Amino acid sequence: MKEQKNQSKATLRNQQIVSAADLILRENGVKNFTIDKVVDYLGIAKGTFYKYFVSKDDILAEVSVKALSLLLNYFKLSQRPGEISIENTKAFILASYAFSQDHPEYFDLIIYLERPEFRSEVDGYKKISDKINQFVIDHLDSQKKNGVIRKDIDSVYGTYVIWGSCMGVMQFIEAKKVFLENSNELDQNKMMQLYVDMMTKGMV
Repeated sequence: MKEQKNQSKATLRNQQIVSAADLILRENGVKNFTIDKVVDYLGIAKGTFYKYFVSKDDILAEVSVKALSLLLNYFKLSQRPGEISIENTKAFILASYAFSQDHPEYFDLIIYLERPEFRSEVDGYKKISDKINQFVIDHLDSQKKNGVIRKDIDSVYGTYVIWGSCMGVMQFIEAKKVFLENSNELDQNKMMQLYVDMMTKGMV
């Protein structure tokens, strides 16, 4: 009984730290996120934090489970059941852009976790990442089966090409945001739409 109580207490503390980290991230952004801000917010010792998470990457990977789950939901909601056309492929790619505009702090977090030196053993992060990859792979497999896209496109490679190029374009748009907003000739949404059109035309 005592062991169960201690386990429940540990689970609650873990959830409190993750919730606090999520709040700090959304208020400060990933660049200004620190463990100190999390422990100060909770009023706990830093040693308590390290009982549950080994590093900044570890806690951010835990927070990213929520961010990536939300992104996956954007993908799913973008699909039109029963429609067999390239429009469904365009829709889920554009859903990434919608997500980045609606949740910029989460988008920056996802980009941060893509860096080569990122290290974490958080199981939830790996599972949701695999779910997103599988969603895109299944989508491409279905589009090939229905004759919408070329059958010679490898779905696994295609998934990484879409993900990598899409993230690159969105980062470029974000980096040039002020310039684009001040330009009378360029529009962020049109640029993203053009990218999607060019990407999908190479698939059919």
